[in-house]
Amino acid sequence: MKRAGLIESFRVAGWGVLHTIATQRHMKVHVTSAVMVMIVGMALPLSLASRVALLFSIALVFFAEILNTALEHFVDLHIAEFERGAMLAKDAAAAGVLVLAAVTVFVLADILYVNWALVEANVEAVVRSLLFGLPLTGVVIVMLFGPARWWVRLCMLVAAAAFVLPLVQASTDPVFSILLGVLVVLAAASRRRPEASPPAARAPD
Repeated sequence: MKRAGLIESFRVAGWGVLHTIATQRHMKVHVTSAVMVMIVGMALPLSLASRVALLFSIALVFFAEILNTALEHFVDLHIAEFERGAMLAKDAAAAGVLVLAAVTVFVLADILYVNWALVEANVEAVVRSLLFGLPLTGVVIVMLFGPARWWVRLCMLVAAAAFVLPLVQASTDPVFSILLGVLVVLAAASRRRPEASPPAARAPD
């Protein structure tokens, strides 16, 4: 059978991300945490090594959660009744995600500790981040956990844009700014509750 085209492959992969965010509570928490990390990265002129460490840590957590979701669906698909081995597999995968998430928190804490003088030297940026970042985080939480009605999503998206704009204008890193926008859009789009199957059927490889 003919393999799916490159564009279709990206569509299916994007559906997988949205489906994971829409259906997995822990993934919603990870997205919210990533938004807060992006705000910190935009506010402070951190070193390249620190920025890469933060981005890599977030990517690992997202990857692990998506992989954990895939494993859970695979186990549920093939195990009709309770089996201890299947439960242990799920628990082990979830534990791996927890470890990565905890390490990410420690990475951020250590970066802030080592660069505390930088934090003190950028009080205005820190205040701006708190002033606009905290409400933005609240909006993202409503997007992820609140009602899925279209008008709620629209209102939250407009509010998010209002809080994102001042942060982007004063950002020290365009990459973090772009990723913040991507996360906000993903949070809003995930509330559409993707269907139980990808947007287009794929021919088996």
